[in-house]
Order: sequence, then C-alpha cells, then structure tokens
Amino acid sequence: MSAPARRLVASYCFPPYSDTAAVVAAKRVHARGEAVDVICNAMDAIRHQDPDLVRLCGGLVRRHAAVPSRTAFSSWPSIVDYQQLGLQTFLRWEELQGEYESLYSRAQFAASHFLAAAVKTARPGIVWDAEFSDPLSHDVLGRVREAPAHDDRSLARLRSAVEAAGFRPPMSLNAFEWCEVAAFALADSVMFTNAHQRDAMLEGCHDAELAARVERVAVVSPHPTPPAELYAARTSGVRLEPGRRHIGYFGNFYANRGVTGVLDALALLPDDVRRRVVLHVFTSKPEELHAVVVARGLADAVRVAPFVGYLEFLGLARRMDCLLVNDAVSPPGGRNPFLPSKWSDYRGSGTPVWGVVEEGSALDAQPLDFRSPVEHVSAAVQVLRRISALQHDPSKTLA
Repeated sequence: MSAPARRLVASYCFPPYSDTAAVVAAKRVHARGEAVDVICNAMDAIRHQDPDLVRLCGGLVRRHAAVPSRTAFSSWPSIVDYQQLGLQTFLRWEELQGEYESLYSRAQFAASHFLAAAVKTARPGIVWDAEFSDPLSHDVLGRVREAPAHDDRSLARLRSAVEAAGFRPPMSLNAFEWCEVAAFALADSVMFTNAHQRDAMLEGCHDAELAARVERVAVVSPHPTPPAELYAARTSGVRLEPGRRHIGYFGNFYANRGVTGVLDALALLPDDVRRRVVLHVFTSKPEELHAVVVARGLADAVRVAPFVGYLEFLGLARRMDCLLVNDAVSPPGGRNPFLPSKWSDYRGSGTPVWGVVEEGSALDAQPLDFRSPVEHVSAAVQVLRRISALQHDPSKTLA
C-alpha cells in the first residue's frame, strides 16, 4: 500500500473535469512529482468529464474528493459552501493519516484560495503555495472585476487572519479582491505565470506593505509542458489534406484578441498562396464562426470544428505544420499581464508556433518561430506566405 500524501491540493476544478484550470493544476502536480490528495468541486452541472485528463497527474493522486458544494464561477454562497465542505474533508483526512506538510491552490477559480486560506488558518504550520492564473480583481482592460461577498462569518474569520498577519484587509466586499489579499497575506509562496502579471497585481494591491511581502515570496513560473508521451497517447480522425500547410488554432475567437486579423490576412492572400494553407479552428461555437467564414468567402481556407478532448488536442498539435497562439489586446500604455496557457502545450509538440503578439508582452518574449503584431494584417500576410513555403512532413497528414 502506498504511503499517504503529505501535500493537499485545493483546486475547485480538477480532473476528470474538463477545464483549463483543471489541466494546469494537474500539470503542476505532475511537475512537482509528489503524491497529493485533492479536494475539488463536483462540477458536473457546468463541466463535462474527460477521463483522459487524469493521466496528466502521473498517478500521483492518492485521495480525490469532489465535494457537492453549489457550483458557480464566483458567487459568494458557492465559495463559502466549497470552503466549508472542503475544510471538513481536510480535517477528516488529517484524523485518518496525520497532518499535511504542504498545500497548493490555484485561482482561477477563486474558491480554491478561500478553502486554502481556511486550511492555513486551521493549520498555520502548513506550507501554502498559492498560484494565480491571471489577475482576478481586474480584467484584461484594467477595469475592476466584481464578485460581491457577504460580510458573514467566513469573511470575518478571513479578516481576522489578514489582520493577525499584520496587514490591512480590503475595505470593499469584492470577493475577487479578498481572494487576492488572502493569498498575498497568508501564503508562503505566491506563484505568477509571468513577471507582468505579478507587477500588475501588486500595483493594484491596496496595501503597500502587503505588496512588499508578496514581492519577497513571489515565484514566476510559466505553465508546465505536458509529458512527451502524452502527445502520442490519443489519435484523431481529423483529415489533413496532402499538399497543403496546416495551421492549428485551439480556442475561442474573442473580440479583445488579435486572431480575427488572421482571417483578414487570409482574405488578402493571392489565390496561389491561399491554396497552399488551411487554418483549422477548434472552438466552442463552431457554427457561429463557420457562418462568418462562409460569408467572407474563406471556406476554402478555413476549417471549423468543435473542441476536442485534451489528449486528442495534443496529438493534433503535433500533426499540424504550425500552431497559432494570440495575445489578449490590452489597453494602450498598459503591460499585458496574460501569458496564454496554450503556449505551454504547444511548445512540447515540436511544431512551429506563430504568435500574434503585443510588443513587449510575456508571449512576445517566448521563442516563437513566427510572430506578427496584433491588428497588423500585412504582417500576418507575410507570415502566412512563409508558412505556405514550409517543408512538409508527409507523416503529419496521416490520421
């Protein structure tokens, strides 16, 4: 019988539930290489299960509790529900096996850090590693993101814990700000995916002394890349036409992201170049995008399909001739605090990557094979010309 885990993971979303947050948390578990017990939310109401995702954990999960708390992205009752049921599970597990030594939590979703803060308050000696995927209290345009909290017992306990740590609690009842402050004040290390994200979140902190503490315990760590063997773990029936260069894009087309300019660039390509490239888009609303593609006369150069499972995505990423990743478009003069999580998956595939980037962003600093500025259509046209001339590996077109 394997030894009990001494590390606890508080991750509101975790495999087998299918979500980017679950994928990254599982990759963090694998990268650390230490056995863990996991407390997540039973997310069946809003997320489907993908059993393949469990393989990302590398067999390191000993106990897994999907607690039946109310499921929501950020409502205060759902946060408190998860916190209370999760804390009960943690205490029960400690009675069975003895105390945990360390704790990992990740937001998104915010509820993860609220449970971790309750665990840290109950067991001050536990070493808490808190990760932020993105800024919570501000959106991509720098505007305050609101999620109302209730001034109840849970918040009162957290307020006391922040004050006991020597810092001023927020004056607001914004759950997102409280989530950031809880981790900033109580966690032993605070992880950011890039330096711009760290700086943006600390600049928005209401307490200069608290921001100084986070600077001392901050860790900058991009998302881990999946193990190499997982890129060959699941085949796909997607057909890649011989004689063309295939560009893969996996994700949604957002209004504040620069990838729509790629469609403009495809429309401007000479016919002989456009016949040599195909953009494959795997997205959540394929019918809507397909209608746009047809209306723009691009059906010959763009294939639209629903999202695929994570392991199928990894396999497809390896088969493409190029992979497309794009920056969110941030306000003028601001530093882009986002590093797309897809980059960590793309870089392990061995396939060239094209980044549509903001100058000076975290993505712009990565070793991309091709790059063009966001909203710069003529530069995207030139990249498409270069991709059309790539040497093709015939084995990539095989299913």
